[in-house]
Amino acid sequence: MTCKREHSRYNCRGSADLSNGTNCRVWGELGDISLAGFYVSTYGPLPISTEVRFKIEVEGEVICGAGEVATSHPGVGMAVIFHDLSSQYRQTLQWVIRELSQCNGSPAGIGLRI
Repeated sequence: MTCKREHSRYNCRGSADLSNGTNCRVWGELGDISLAGFYVSTYGPLPISTEVRFKIEVEGEVICGAGEVATSHPGVGMAVIFHDLSSQYRQTLQWVIRELSQCNGSPAGIGLRI
């Protein structure tokens, strides 16, 4: 089965801190990242379509913005797609992706479509 994605995803190590604007806050480990979003491993993922604010740390860089939960797997994690990144954080994301593409050599082959 061939999976065609608009953006390549890259395995990475880092952390994620997400909030849905109420008292609900979720932390987890980054699994992969792309120009479209990221996957975070966490035991308590938020429901699909939840709007979130996030702060992720990857490759020694911080990226903050807003997004939406695209997939959610209880006890495993969730995929978040980017909705709002400032130009500064968009540039940081592009730098991170370049670094990961040079280090990893190939995009992540498994996981969820984001």
